[in-house]
Amino acid sequence: MFLAGKPVCTQCWLDYKLRYMTIFIRLDMTIPGAGSTTHIAELEEIDSSSCRMLRIIELDPHGVIHGGAASGVVAGLAAPPQDIVPHPRNYGDFPDITTTEISETDFNALWAETLAKFPELN
Repeated sequence: MFLAGKPVCTQCWLDYKLRYMTIFIRLDMTIPGAGSTTHIAELEEIDSSSCRMLRIIELDPHGVIHGGAASGVVAGLAAPPQDIVPHPRNYGDFPDITTTEISETDFNALWAETLAKFPELN
């Protein structure tokens, strides 16, 4: 059984979690002519090549939160995020991008800071 698109029974939740893996990832990018930036993202795996963007946090090179996005609401980002993005296992195909998996706990701590700075994302 589902309510508002989310599973509400234990077995439904387990089936949902097994089907849709959540990934927490840090992407450090160098953009020629623009400098560097870091994105911390919560992604939902769609298949082996793509993921759905759930939440994203943008940090400057000093680790200061500059913006975020969730559920179609964008605050402080240089550009709105794409809804569907490449799977992190494919980022090796892109020059000047490094990835690091992070824990859900670490992501949620950064997200709490992001919400304090941009309450419209809540």
